Amino acid sequence: MSRIRNRRLSEKVAEEITAIITNRGLNPGDLLPSEGELAVELGVSRTTVREALRILELGGLIQTRQGKGSTVTMPNMRFLQATIVKIVNDQSSEFGYLMEAREILEPAAAKMAAVQATPEQINRIKDCFNNAREKIQEGSYSVEYSIAFHHEIVNSIENSLLSSLTKLVISLIEKSTHLTFNMPERPAASLSEHEEILKAIIKRDPLEAERAMRLHLLQVKKNLQVVLEGDRGTDS
Repeated sequence: MSRIRNRRLSEKVAEEITAIITNRGLNPGDLLPSEGELAVELGVSRTTVREALRILELGGLIQTRQGKGSTVTMPNMRFLQATIVKIVNDQSSEFGYLMEAREILEPAAAKMAAVQATPEQINRIKDCFNNAREKIQEGSYSVEYSIAFHHEIVNSIENSLLSSLTKLVISLIEKSTHLTFNMPERPAASLSEHEEILKAIIKRDPLEAERAMRLHLLQVKKNLQVVLEGDRGTDS
């Protein structure tokens, strides 16, 4: 039992050290306070600090060298994903944070896709759009078809970090779509907005792709706000 308790304490201390890195604006290459300084600041033993630093090193957030201390490094994607998921789970205003992230990441991704997407990748985006249109006509549309459209756009960009972060945010939105399901007018409206994004990507017009994605997300945000105020709806 004590081992489990100690494990939980070291994980909590690892989170607090991560907050120190963020709040103090430490960048890759910057030196962390020493184990002793962290122990005093956080009110725990040096052994607990050492275990917490080991957790952060496994996550790729820091690098520890004997006799030289710990420096901040670039975290790996698994650590970033776990951190983002925890932040979302800890926040009562989950949709607000996710939508802010989408409004920053996805217009940039659409802009890059208009320049970087290969013909094959554009065809895959087009296929997602056509599949969604067919499902709407059949009356069997579901949010997964919209999610697939967004994923294919993100898959077509060359920046793997931006791609991974954007897909993570989209996936977190997807997990919450049960709260925004069955707003009758949205599937057709969303499809029309997707068509504008697709046209811009096909035309290789990055500014128009960025603008079209931004307008689409604005509509998504408006519908999420309606749902959060107590109405029922659907969007992605």
